[in-house]
Amino acid sequence: MLRLSIVLTGEASASTMWDNQAWSYLPSDREGAMPPFLAQDFIHTVQPGAKILIMLRDPVERCCGEIHRLYSDYLYFKIANKSAEDFHQKVVDSVYLFQSCLSEGSLRSCVYDTSLSNSMPVRLHLGMYIIFFLDWLTVFNREQILVLRLEDYAANLEVTIKKVFDFLSVGPLSQQGEAALTRRPLSNTRRTADRNLGPMLPATRDFLREFHKPFNHKLASVLDNKAFLWSNT
Repeated sequence: MLRLSIVLTGEASASTMWDNQAWSYLPSDREGAMPPFLAQDFIHTVQPGAKILIMLRDPVERCCGEIHRLYSDYLYFKIANKSAEDFHQKVVDSVYLFQSCLSEGSLRSCVYDTSLSNSMPVRLHLGMYIIFFLDWLTVFNREQILVLRLEDYAANLEVTIKKVFDFLSVGPLSQQGEAALTRRPLSNTRRTADRNLGPMLPATRDFLREFHKPFNHKLASVLDNKAFLWSNT
């Protein structure tokens, strides 16, 4: 008797959810127009039945022993003269640029504004998850998308993996497979020199918390899950 094996093919680039800057190279009759097509449109054309896994982390606070996502970006990409004070100023400058855009355009147009993204010292828009998520819902059904929190994954890997396997309808993970996953070392950890710089300033954290609050509230409402408020982190 032959046994058929299920083979899953996936793609796991961290930027798939939000990186849609290629749209600006498409012909357009309107200057500053919003993207007519996004990455998910192309994915849906090729794989309309695809199942989408989205894992989000608190856009402001520490997560899983690591530092705030924007601060991680700053430490990773900036080569010299890094400091918590310099990061704070870059956050302030980025918020000013984004708010200036909002005075002339819509929230969605500013999030997808390639010129604005390139001019902001830190990538504020990446934490506005709700904008990207709603755009994915215009292409894929809600039942095709599983949204997880990185904090939950770090706190209980086994429970998160079970949710994923149930979502994919592939049955339970074997004990050997589960053991192999839990033994994997952490990746994307901070470099030693960057750890010595310490955390971001409390003032920066408060500033970013206030900036992201309305986006987190909308996300939690759409997902009907208060955990995405990240109010306890």
